[in-house]
Amino acid sequence: MKRKLRLDRRALLAVLVLGSAAALAACGGDASATDDPTAAQNPVETPATTLATTLATSGEVVAVIALDNSFRPQALEVQVGDTVSWENRGNNDHNVLSVETGEWGVEVTDFAPGAVYTHVFTEPGEYAYYCSIHGSTTVGMTGTVTVKP
Repeated sequence: MKRKLRLDRRALLAVLVLGSAAALAACGGDASATDDPTAAQNPVETPATTLATTLATSGEVVAVIALDNSFRPQALEVQVGDTVSWENRGNNDHNVLSVETGEWGVEVTDFAPGAVYTHVFTEPGEYAYYCSIHGSTTVGMTGTVTVKP
C-alpha cells in the first residue's frame, strides 16, 4: 500500500521559514561545528532542506514508519524525484541500510527513536533496504522502494 502526503504552498512556506530560521540560528557561536573539517565533505540530509528541495521537484513525500521491528509499509512505489521519509516511531534503535550500495541510508546513531531520515530517489529501479539490528539483507526488518520513471 502506498501512502502519499501532498503539501500545499502554506506548508512549503512554513518549511522554508523554519529551515531558514534554523540555518540562521546555527550560525551562532558553536565553534565545534566549524572545527570539523569533514562537515563540508559529508553534508547531512535534513527533513527541512530535503523536503523543500523535493517539493520543487515532484511534490511527493512518501512516509515509511519503523515500528515494532518492521517497516510500514514494507514495499512502496514512488516516482523519480519523490522523497521517502523514514521515521523511527518505536522505542527501539534502528538503522536503514541500502542492500545494493552504501550511497544512501542512515546509521543507528542518527536514527534513534523519534528521528527522521529522508532520501530523494533520482533514478528508476528497485531499492532494497534493511535494519541490520533486527534483520539481514533478506529476512527480518526489510523493505523495498520501487522507483518508476
